[in-house]
Amino acid sequence: MANKENPTTAADFYSKGNEAFVSETYSSAVELYTSALSLEPHFADCLVARAHAYIKSDKFDLAKNDADIAIDISRASSETSPIAAKAFLRSGVASFHLGRYKEAKNCFTEGQKLADREAGLVQWMSWCDEKIKKFGDFAPGVKPEPIKEVVNKEEAAPPKPAATTPSDPNTAIPDPNAMPVPKISHDWYQTETHVVVEVRIKKMSADQCKIEMADTSLSVSANLPSGSEYSLELDLAHPVLSLQSSYKILSTKIEIKLKKAEGVRWSALEGDGSAPLPGGCVPPPTATVKAPYASGRDWSAIEKNLAAEADEKKEGEAALNEMFQKIYGDANDEVKRAMNKSFQESGGTVLSTNWNDIGKEKTEVKPPDGMEWKKWE
Repeated sequence: MANKENPTTAADFYSKGNEAFVSETYSSAVELYTSALSLEPHFADCLVARAHAYIKSDKFDLAKNDADIAIDISRASSETSPIAAKAFLRSGVASFHLGRYKEAKNCFTEGQKLADREAGLVQWMSWCDEKIKKFGDFAPGVKPEPIKEVVNKEEAAPPKPAATTPSDPNTAIPDPNAMPVPKISHDWYQTETHVVVEVRIKKMSADQCKIEMADTSLSVSANLPSGSEYSLELDLAHPVLSLQSSYKILSTKIEIKLKKAEGVRWSALEGDGSAPLPGGCVPPPTATVKAPYASGRDWSAIEKNLAAEADEKKEGEAALNEMFQKIYGDANDEVKRAMNKSFQESGGTVLSTNWNDIGKEKTEVKPPDGMEWKKWE
């Protein structure tokens, strides 16, 4: 069984790294993934996860290296691993940000062969075509990489990644004006029937953005006025009804309403797409390694309490309030601060457990659909 408090195995460190990633503490996630790889160097899922964390930290060279190693490991195996599609996606995104557009498109093309429904692949390929048409295979100032010798997979041995990969603070991205490095935030809240995701991009038009909603994923891409591109790819925590979902492009944001497949509370936005348990609990893992991007929070105690409440046949607002009291009582100080601040500043319309987001700025009022918020006079 995985040791949650004091990780000792590669699986333990990987699970803790996924928790840090979901909390958007990417530097901690990288450290935990690195610890896992020091114990199990050919852990392809962990390499792909660390590549994603590096991309979130704008360390594209390191992300490219991890993703390519994961690809090599998959090719050396007797069967292509399902993680290979994500490895090609991460490798392509890193190449794109490094200004190597033809190389990036090749990665996306290979990834699409393995999983043509992988969120964002088609849009990234389109952006590559635009850049290639404008600049050629490389961004201005970017030199081609030395050509690597191609080796048959039967003869190839997967390279052994280093336990730690130091970052180079002096590494610069050529032609930064041409590189897509937008700093755009997104947030979410939920009602009984919907999960609402807000992407705060101002003054967008319908022909400048593309939203793809699948049952377990969401992809948002947009051409920004600055000339750069924005992409948001989410593996949703639980299934949604994509055909009953919708979005609106407003003057200050893109608002996406995802219809819940089941009318229960979600404890996180990102996860592994599994069906939720009553009360929004996360199903227990079937293996010692938690799925990438799952919250990793242990809701077992809350699940038992909710089951007891069901026996007592509590319904409606009373049951919901009781559930929030249970969550608050079992939470740490940071989660409690986030819940108190978001609830007070939003006039009771938002309740968040993510202090990393809530602590940065005042929480906006988000009344339910069809209602308008007004101060009491």
